Amino acid sequence: MDASISTIGLRVAGVHIGNDDWVQQFVQEKAAAAQVDVGTLGIISDGLIHYQMLRFCQTTRLAFLGRNTPTPLISDILVQFDATILEALCHKGTTYV
Repeated sequence: MDASISTIGLRVAGVHIGNDDWVQQFVQEKAAAAQVDVGTLGIISDGLIHYQMLRFCQTTRLAFLGRNTPTPLISDILVQFDATILEALCHKGTTYV
């Protein structure tokens, strides 16, 4: 998102409040950035460390938005993010290193 002034929403304590499209765009951008980072964790060879990085670092990135944004606006986005996490866990957890 750009740093320009917007007439359709504003950021309050880290949560975007505004019209539905604006809020969804913000959450989608955050989720996309987190999904890219999940993909980069594939280089970790230790399965336990990989799991802990996903659980304690990546899944918490959207938890704040999940608690503070109306569920109907972000449920589909969070489902996609959860699927990315699950795929990464299954891939690393079922691959022999």
